[in-house]
Amino acid sequence: MHAGVDREIPNWQDIAGTCLLVTTWLYANISSIAWLVSSFRHASSLNLMVAGILVAVVLWQLVGVGADGSNSGNLLLSVTPKLRTYPLLLMLGSTVLTIALRWLVDIPQLNVLLFALGSYGLCGLFLAPELWRKGIPVAGLFAFILPFSAQFGSGLGFPLRVLTAQAVEHLLAAWQVSAISSHDIIVLENGIAHVDLPCSGLKSLWTGTLFLLAATWLEARSLGVRWLMVWATSLLLFVWVNMLRVLLLVIITHVWKQPQIAQILHVPLGLIGFIGACALSWLLLQKVPKGVREDESRGKRSFIIADKKLPLLPNSKSQAQNLKLAWILPVVITLALVAQLKPSQINTSAIATINLPQQMVSEPIPLTKAEQSLFDNPTHPIAQKWRFELGELSGSMLVVTTTTWHAHHPPELCFVGNGLKVDGMERKQLTPEVMARWLSLQDGKLSATYWFQSTQQTTDSFLSRIWDYVIHRDKNWVMVSALFDSYHYPENSEIKAFATTIYEAIDNSLKRT
Repeated sequence: MHAGVDREIPNWQDIAGTCLLVTTWLYANISSIAWLVSSFRHASSLNLMVAGILVAVVLWQLVGVGADGSNSGNLLLSVTPKLRTYPLLLMLGSTVLTIALRWLVDIPQLNVLLFALGSYGLCGLFLAPELWRKGIPVAGLFAFILPFSAQFGSGLGFPLRVLTAQAVEHLLAAWQVSAISSHDIIVLENGIAHVDLPCSGLKSLWTGTLFLLAATWLEARSLGVRWLMVWATSLLLFVWVNMLRVLLLVIITHVWKQPQIAQILHVPLGLIGFIGACALSWLLLQKVPKGVREDESRGKRSFIIADKKLPLLPNSKSQAQNLKLAWILPVVITLALVAQLKPSQINTSAIATINLPQQMVSEPIPLTKAEQSLFDNPTHPIAQKWRFELGELSGSMLVVTTTTWHAHHPPELCFVGNGLKVDGMERKQLTPEVMARWLSLQDGKLSATYWFQSTQQTTDSFLSRIWDYVIHRDKNWVMVSALFDSYHYPENSEIKAFATTIYEAIDNSLKRT
């Protein structure tokens, strides 16, 4: 049974107010819409077809076409919005989260996901409550598929790979296996393991969420606290399964020295883990009650959502049921204006030239093609490279200045990509100010070091670098990566003098911005 349509004829003020509300909502999310339109130009036909099918399913769910082809429900309650608590919370909450994320991490896919969910919340102000709640699982599916079908790479994969590498490092240490993680790689005594994109677990989290939403819709499970607990548990399952898979592959490849077996097991382990996590998630979903029940005996409709009976307002023409546009429009307009504010970014060109001290003989050298490709991105990092000599030290140095962590990369992979073998890596306090990573290369014939530096601190941890980006987004950071022409001990006075010299030169440049 569906709520009837309010039969009062809307006046032009109601229509104009509704148009203003919808227009303001679209304006508040204009950046997400622009990104989506731009990304769909490069989307595959299959992804576009899947998105189209989901749109059709959502409309079918909302319209409620019966078996005889007739419309079993009315789509709109009124031209003017109605006071619906959950749709309003979804709409406004998604906007607030979008604004917050834009200032914190600014991942377009997350913004588009929230825009899709918020748009469905906006629809809930006009739809009959039964119809709106009926379409929530499919709308959730659509929201999760839409941004990633246009462009899957989100920037989340790298932090997940870093976390996976660190977790595997601690597990190996518990088994007395010497290992140290850096960025998304794990350096062991017998080699180096790279946690690549397929091992990040991002696609498993995404696909697992889609599986849970689809199962929720097909089984008509209710959405509420229990469902959220099941979802959170399923995410933990997928993370744990992926971490276990990476751990096994690292042990098989570098501890047992069976890379061929690891190559064979790479995909099967992923499939087995994913299927197992999906099965456990489905079993947990059985604890979630069914969705909608109607209580006709009391003459009013109610929904059972997460074991809570939520009464709906009776259908009437009273003004108490109508949500006055004067209440919601100022809020939406304010959020739309705030959403147009952009996080401030420091002009990195202000420190494009770092004045190295005169006692250091240096000569600029061009970036390799791979480096040029890496740093040619919308974040516009400033990359400089030199050959240098300082006393008995000589080598090459790469310095990358940026305000975003996306432009920094694991120097170890650059060394490996240039044909150098990484023998070992450890954390070293080169000077009181510089905490760095120290690497041994080419069977002890070469040494290298790197660190990240800002005006407040230096660190060798990429996670610390990411966290600082979140809480101090307007700060410049510099990645320093030096490859020496021969082997050196990190305790040598020449190394300490080098670290002090570079630290002070960069610190002076940063303070001038």
